Amino acid sequence: MTELRHNFVEVNRTRLHYVEAGEGPAVIFCHGFPELWYSWRHQLPALARAGYRAIALDMRGHGASDAPPDIESYDVCHTVGDVVGLMDALGIERAAFVGHDAGTSTAYHAALMRPDRVRGVMGLSVPYIPRGPVSILEAFQGAVPPGFYMLYFQEPGVAEKDLGRDVKETLRRLIYANSGQNPQVPFIMTVPPGGNLVDQLPAPDGPIEFLSEIDLEVYVAAYSRTTFRGGLNGYRVFQRNWEITAPWNGMALPVPSAYIGGTSDTVLHFPGFREAAQAMGNALFIEGAGHWIQAERAEQVNEELIKFLATLPR
Repeated sequence: MTELRHNFVEVNRTRLHYVEAGEGPAVIFCHGFPELWYSWRHQLPALARAGYRAIALDMRGHGASDAPPDIESYDVCHTVGDVVGLMDALGIERAAFVGHDAGTSTAYHAALMRPDRVRGVMGLSVPYIPRGPVSILEAFQGAVPPGFYMLYFQEPGVAEKDLGRDVKETLRRLIYANSGQNPQVPFIMTVPPGGNLVDQLPAPDGPIEFLSEIDLEVYVAAYSRTTFRGGLNGYRVFQRNWEITAPWNGMALPVPSAYIGGTSDTVLHFPGFREAAQAMGNALFIEGAGHWIQAERAEQVNEELIKFLATLPR
């Protein structure tokens, strides 16, 4: 069994928890929401066996990492600062990055801001979209249904109360609803006026195929302790991220890139997202897979990731 090594590092006055396995060229994994380092439990051992040093962190605001109270502390300059600081602390000159969901923002912007430190980047679920003339929130206005979840998440305190009523049920429903196991494709999360999100999510009528009860309890324990605020704050800096990334407007990724997404992932049904994935030049769409692709199709993702890493300059 591959040894998983848990450690903490102090980076830019923030204490980060990370887990690593293996030795060799470094690969840094950035998870999304509502997730943890544990979302990469299938990838860490596989990469270690393939000769890589695989490192997955609890992103700030999640798991055992610090959760700064102010929303601005979750902007992309802070999260890129976290991963660059982690590299500095561990003596890593260059690394490949893998991001999923909201974690892709950190992975892609690390490549944009510090191409000298990034060998290549792979995005799962969310493709790279160059900064445009308006923020993603403004772009979605009128293009998504009223009550779209990203808009619902903007008001501090509202979604925290909704998602925190029953942490286990919230996670079960969020994970199932956005998976390939949910027959309703695409499933677009929306909230009716005066309503809440969790009640709109379908509940699985049996086990989640790619998530055991033991796995689920890892997430439940973490989010019961931290609440959902840190992850939600990541959505609340969308406008700020657009404002502070003006120097990189319209810029293509300056390092080799790849993308993997599932055909049943609602993200690929957002306006322009499938085209953006194809524009990355090395895109794979896995039939029937949903949003949690690194768990739903772990072996295939591992195989494609290792193939991609083998193409990168040392």
